[in-house]
Amino acid sequence: MIDHRFFQTAGPFSLGRLCMELKLEVPEGADPNLELRGIAGLEEAGSDELSFFHNSAYKGALEQTKAGAVLVRTEQEHLVPASTVALVVEHPYEAFGLLAALFHPEAGPQATSIHPTAVVAPDVVLGDSVAIGAHVVIGEGVEIGNGTIVGAGSVLGRGVRLGERCTLEPGCVVRFSLIGDDVYLKAGAKLGQGGFGWALGQDSQRHTRIPQLGRVIIGDAVEIGANTTVDRGTSGDTVIGAGSVLDNQCQIAHNVQLGERCVIAGRTAIGGSTVLEDEVIIGGACVIVGHLRLASGLKALAGTLVSKSYDKPITLRGVPGQEHRLYLREQATIRRMAAQATAQSSDPEGESNDG
Repeated sequence: MIDHRFFQTAGPFSLGRLCMELKLEVPEGADPNLELRGIAGLEEAGSDELSFFHNSAYKGALEQTKAGAVLVRTEQEHLVPASTVALVVEHPYEAFGLLAALFHPEAGPQATSIHPTAVVAPDVVLGDSVAIGAHVVIGEGVEIGNGTIVGAGSVLGRGVRLGERCTLEPGCVVRFSLIGDDVYLKAGAKLGQGGFGWALGQDSQRHTRIPQLGRVIIGDAVEIGANTTVDRGTSGDTVIGAGSVLDNQCQIAHNVQLGERCVIAGRTAIGGSTVLEDEVIIGGACVIVGHLRLASGLKALAGTLVSKSYDKPITLRGVPGQEHRLYLREQATIRRMAAQATAQSSDPEGESNDG
């Protein structure tokens, strides 16, 4: 259930309006004027609410749903109760996301506002309708585009540039960075800190810090998760391509290059100077060592250690990472060998007799 204390609500919207948003025809026999006031899960939804189905584990919930309309693929349409309108789409979860944003829009600032506790350098350039929260610190020469929100306790270092309609949740720190439009930084994200650059000392000499003189470049429509860190480059730039999504608690080292529409799940670490081409997908808790190149479309499943470059879009799994089908064959072989060893050890006739 949506708690309206926390989320702005719009609507209700007619079935016809929702179909228009999805570029669908109203299903035959359905009332285009049917009003839907919100969204809910299959089990909780009422006759004036929208739901979706995209996981076979919830087949029973779909068959029993009381929702007014439900988003489904063609092959699940027959499971929808007669009292519920089936909205057939290719990608129900994506369509649900689009309509959820319609029902619960994120309101941007209507006019420029600066909290009295904020510290803003005199030469900062603010666009229209910018909101600066409590205890924000903004350094010299910063530029902030129209409609951008800087959450409480955030810090923008000297010379940083934020594009239009960006959102920084509370506690973000951004330094040495140029950020595009429609970028979303979740709470505690850190961009532009120095990378792990050291020349190791010899003969008991102290280690020498290597100055990190590059920048962080963030493309349009990027989202960076809570407590994720993106180090600035050593001399070149660390780049996050347009449309990429980084989950919480990721580490992106200096000079990493992410292509467009990459997806990086939580607790993943990417070593310095590694290049991910467009639309690479990395599962949670992966480790990608430095100075590699991963081909466009490559996937690494959760917990994979990627230790070499790949020039084809394969799916990797395991430690060290290997092609997924090979990994499955090896695991099956190991299970068979273990079962055989267990059977032999439990067979009295197979026991050795040293007497």
